[in-house]
Amino acid sequence: MRLKNFYIPLLLFFIIAAAVLVVAAQEDDTQEREEIVLTISMYLLVDDVQSPDPELSTERTEEGLMILMNGINEVWAQAGIRFDLRTIATVPVPVEVLESLSQSEFTPFMQRLATGQTLLPGLSAINAFFVHDLNGINGVAPFWASARIFFVTDRPSVFHRRVSAHEIGHILGLHHVLDDPARLMFSGTNGMELSEEEIIVARYVAQGILDRVR
Repeated sequence: MRLKNFYIPLLLFFIIAAAVLVVAAQEDDTQEREEIVLTISMYLLVDDVQSPDPELSTERTEEGLMILMNGINEVWAQAGIRFDLRTIATVPVPVEVLESLSQSEFTPFMQRLATGQTLLPGLSAINAFFVHDLNGINGVAPFWASARIFFVTDRPSVFHRRVSAHEIGHILGLHHVLDDPARLMFSGTNGMELSEEEIIVARYVAQGILDRVR
């Protein structure tokens, strides 16, 4: 009888301790990551601001980009990363440069940026360019673009927010996933999931970008 009385309090102690550990683990799992905020600017590329050629110029609108930005942030909320839209601007570009972009040839456009022939108001940590066509490509973040830029076509084959969120993933150090179409970094699908490993990498790179632009 004394033995039983000894074990009952001990058993209760372990039950309570286990319950505390479970609650603590649940709180840790649901605890929000500290939010990382990066600025982003979006540019509509056209041949003429007043009368753009619909065969060459983007058909997107500034209002549409604001809606798109909300969608991008919804996708990246899972990583605790938010993008603060700093600038939306319509930028005139020569016809021949738009034609080169439509063939996924980026050098003429980048040369104009480098030489100041095309001026961009309000550059940010990340800069997005919206074009009429990219030779059938949904979007691209050129690997040589140290300015952290990406291009998106008007009519992608997947969700608009998914294209931009995917290209931002490349800028944040993520590579294509080959075996899971539900993932954001799988090419050509509407997947939007990030793995825990991808979140760690993206947050690390995002923090590095933030530290450099401060």
